[in-house]
Amino acid sequence: MRLFSIAGAVLGLSIVMTLPVRGQQQDLEGPMQPLDLAALLAEAEANNPSLEAARLEAEALNTHPRQVSALPDPALMVTYQPWPIATARGTQRTQWRVEQQIPYPGKRALRGEIADLSADVAGFEANTFALDLLLQVKQVYYELYLIQEADRLITAFQVQLRYFEEAAATRYEVGTGTQQAILKAQLEHNRLDIRREQLAEQRRSGLAMLAGLLDRPDSASLSGEVHVATPVLAVDTTQLVALALEQRPEARALRQAETRAERQIDLAARNFLPDFTVSLTYFDMARADVPPAADGRDALGIGLGVKVPLWRGKLRAGLEEAHLKKQQMRTRVEALETTFRTRIEDLTSQLDRQRRRLELFEQVLIPQGETALEATLSSYTTGRTDFLDLLDAERTLFNLQLDRTETYARYLKTTALLERALGVLSLNEIAP
Repeated sequence: MRLFSIAGAVLGLSIVMTLPVRGQQQDLEGPMQPLDLAALLAEAEANNPSLEAARLEAEALNTHPRQVSALPDPALMVTYQPWPIATARGTQRTQWRVEQQIPYPGKRALRGEIADLSADVAGFEANTFALDLLLQVKQVYYELYLIQEADRLITAFQVQLRYFEEAAATRYEVGTGTQQAILKAQLEHNRLDIRREQLAEQRRSGLAMLAGLLDRPDSASLSGEVHVATPVLAVDTTQLVALALEQRPEARALRQAETRAERQIDLAARNFLPDFTVSLTYFDMARADVPPAADGRDALGIGLGVKVPLWRGKLRAGLEEAHLKKQQMRTRVEALETTFRTRIEDLTSQLDRQRRRLELFEQVLIPQGETALEATLSSYTTGRTDFLDLLDAERTLFNLQLDRTETYARYLKTTALLERALGVLSLNEIAP
């Protein structure tokens, strides 16, 4: 922070004016409660309706294993004979028959396991949606941070401009300055007002988007300060790729899908084996005059049926389809590994470049801008340079500070993208 003094010649004497601390925010509305990123992420994960719908779908699929692994419903058949059939035991009036289909042993267990794996895949897809949702919240949050800090810099610059304008007006009144200096300061101030209005509009849009992600009815409760912390990445790219393959739900979903394809191959192979049907038939008999043994005693029949998989062409086609699906899953896993590797390498490279750019701003450019401004201010107070040089030096420093803030915001957004690529909530969770 710095204190500036601007002297204007008044009747041949120097006027020394003390300026406020650079970057100090003028808070006209009083302190606001900060917007905590961790709390916002937890709220989005708990309240977002689209995420809740995805989780309910996965929960619904968890009921499928019990459905597909159950035995088929038995069939009950009744046969009434209006013209009874005469038998050795009497006349047959009705038949009562119960049939139960029984798949070949192991088929029901495989169907249940396949359904269970499908539910796992749906659960991982819901987790993927959750990570995408949290990434959106982070990106909006960091954009709000950029808007907030840019507004602070503009406010501080406008404070400087007001003092510059007063000094220029004082010199103009005593005949040692020009009206052009006053107009330049006013023009710069008005131009910054337009930028602040644009930032306010962007902030309203960002808060509305954030309210939608959190499923809040409006954004009025989100008007607080944004505070950020710089995450630290302390592992190499190889470890990051391994971490992504372990953590990311997309990879875990594909692994489960690959296992499901293997079980589908097993089931397709078992479809070549026969299913069975067992039945129980009750015969309702009546007494008859002939033959003498027709005492009307009821009869009971037990049956066993076999479903013969005779048409092998469709079964072979089903087995071939299952093998192709497994090959497809294997290919998708390999493609995903390549995507992870290239994406992580690109993001870590971006972070390195942005980190070096931040160091350049903080260690070289901004200190040089501050030194140049102080030298210009000293020359202005002694009359060796004009007001336009002072304004240009102040604008240059402002632009450097704004560029540094924009670079830092991009750095934060890139870390959010890397966290999404790794499947973690924060880079700080990764142990070196």
